[in-house]
Formats: sequence, structure tokens, C-alpha cells
Amino acid sequence: MALVTAAAFFMAVLFLLFKVFELRRIPLLPAIVINYYVACICGVLVAPPWQAGDLTPLALPSAVLGFLFITIFYLTGLSAQRAGVAATTVASKMSLVLTVLFAVYLYGDQPGVLGWSGIALALVGVALASWVRNTGAAKGEWLLPATLFIGNAVIDITINWVQRMHLTEATEAVFPTLLFAVAGSLGTIWLLIKRERGAFVGPGVWIGGAVLGIMNYAALYFVVQALSYSNMPSSSVYPLVNIVVILFGTAASIALFKERPRAVQYWGIACAVLALVLILNVRP
Repeated sequence: MALVTAAAFFMAVLFLLFKVFELRRIPLLPAIVINYYVACICGVLVAPPWQAGDLTPLALPSAVLGFLFITIFYLTGLSAQRAGVAATTVASKMSLVLTVLFAVYLYGDQPGVLGWSGIALALVGVALASWVRNTGAAKGEWLLPATLFIGNAVIDITINWVQRMHLTEATEAVFPTLLFAVAGSLGTIWLLIKRERGAFVGPGVWIGGAVLGIMNYAALYFVVQALSYSNMPSSSVYPLVNIVVILFGTAASIALFKERPRAVQYWGIACAVLALVLILNVRP
């Protein structure tokens, strides 16, 4: 559970940092690019790739996931602007439905009655806790949240598949480093095409990107560790991570940004806590 909690904590910090970027008007895409390079450096320092042996089996998964990382980050911001924060948040969180179903179908995970009950409550809790009234979405903008729903699920499913099929004890700590290197390189090309090199001027984007990169590396590192060593099936790990992100994020938003959740969100948090209890009682 400690690994799941650590992964969720660092993921929650990522959302809080994006809020800080908005308040301080830090340009998002340049900060994301810096974040990926810093995360890559963190990975090299923690687990040097040249000591991990043959990395050839990870080349294609790293390229695919690196592309998805930078694309989904961008689409998340675009969706929040055009379709609204509520639709974007729910779509991102509810992607765990596909992740869990794939884990059950492909790998034979058997959560049992308590596990299935906890997973169902987790979905209800995530939806309610993420709910915000939204009337400003334009017609047809549901396509962006729908893309996020599928994109986030593909990322989680692919990470789970790579962890099961290709990662070894020597390469599991190196895998996040490869993903971040690819994402950073693609982001740099993207910025050059968009001719936004001037956005790197100013210390805010560098400091923000560096902090984001450290948190981003820690989040993915602990997700991979949780899948490997938490002694829980992946169909339980992903709902737990999403639940704890909601709890951390809600508490931090109240304390730091003086946000006040609505009654429906408190009901969602209550469902999430009950789901946490049910899933924790599942034995592998």
C-alpha cells in the first residue's frame, strides 16, 4: 500500500502544479518539455540505462508511450479550455474502467466480490468527486474528453503490459527514463515547429518545469514499482491510485487554494474511502 500511496501522492502534486502554472501564467507546453528532460535526468541518476543490459525490447513501447505522454498532456489542456474542467477530469479518471477490464480479460485478475464492489464504488466515487457544474462546453466538444478517456486508458494498459511482458528487475527502473526521453524529444520538435522558443525566457518556466519533472518521474516510478511489488493485482492498483489522488488533491486544494467542494463531491469522497477499505481487504 505504501507504493500505491506514494504513486498517488506524486500524481496529485502534478495536478496542483498545473494549478500553480495557471495562477502564475507559466506557459504550459515549454514547462512540460523541460519537465520531461528533468525527469529523464532523474532517471539516469537513479538507474543508469547503460547498466541495465539489453534495452532493445523496450524501444518500441517507449516510442509509443512517449508519443502518448506528450500528446495526452497537450489534449488535457485543450479539453479543459474547450470542453470544461468537469468533462476533462471525469474522462481522465474514468479511464480506469478500461484499464481494469483489460487487466481482468487479458491477465485473469480475479478481484472477487469485495474487489468488484470496491472497483464499482471507486468509479462512482471518482465521478462524483470530480463533478463540477459545467454549462460552457460547445457543441461537439465531447470528442476531446472522449479522446482523453481512451488515451489515458491506452497509456495505463500499455504500461501494465510492458511491466508484465518485457520488464526485468534490471530494466524496470530504466523504463520511465526512456519514456521521458522520447516525450521530451518529441516536445522539442513540437516547439520548434510552433516556433515558440521565446516561451523559455524567464525563470518561472524553468523552475516550474524542473519541479514538475521531479514529481513526474517519481509518480511513474512508483506506479511501476506498485505494479511489481505491491502484492495486489493491477485491477486493484489502478483504482486505488485514482482514489488516493482524489483524496490528496481535494485536501490540498482546500488547504492551499481555499477551494470548497460541493455536497456531491463530498459524497464521492465518501464512496472513494469505502472503496479503499473494500479493495484493501482483497487478498491476491
